[in-house]
Amino acid sequence: MTLPKNKGFTILELIVTVTVLAVLMAIAVPTFRGTMRRAHLSDSVNTLVGDLQFARSEAAMRHKFVSVCRSLDGKACATDDSNYDVGYIVYAYDASADGANQTYDASDSTHELLRTTPITTDVSIQATDGDVLTFGQTGLPAANGTRTAMEFVFCSRQAGKTKDPGENNSESPGSRVMLGVSGSLINTKLASSASCLPTE
Repeated sequence: MTLPKNKGFTILELIVTVTVLAVLMAIAVPTFRGTMRRAHLSDSVNTLVGDLQFARSEAAMRHKFVSVCRSLDGKACATDDSNYDVGYIVYAYDASADGANQTYDASDSTHELLRTTPITTDVSIQATDGDVLTFGQTGLPAANGTRTAMEFVFCSRQAGKTKDPGENNSESPGSRVMLGVSGSLINTKLASSASCLPTE
């Protein structure tokens, strides 16, 4: 009786297989990484635009001031910088002698926290300034100092980087969202040579 021979891969076949897999991975991984970065950036843009539209509509519906400000903990405003990727909050308060652009005060019964958006580490969101952004009772943006419009610039960050302004490149183009004096929001792709910092 003869025993059947076990058939397997030769060393040459194994080397060829591993080489082909390595080439395919070298092609697929950068493409996948670029797709993920673009998706994360798009999600961040859509989230902020949605929150600004929400704030505007709530101000008109409630006939109150509704403000947006940077927040490191979702409980208080942090106006010391202009990067919104640290997180931000949306809150309402009564029109009063104190006027618009009040910072959120959880101990004030007239202040109501409406929405909290947490930190975004893989996308940089740089704004015109870090001052409170307010929509008035008619839904129009209220002036804050000399600022009447607001610009937000979104750029992807490389893995491991959490504080730089990000990168605008062909793999993952950045976006600019402009909030005009009429309350309109315009989202455009950054030009290839554009900075990841606001121009206004």
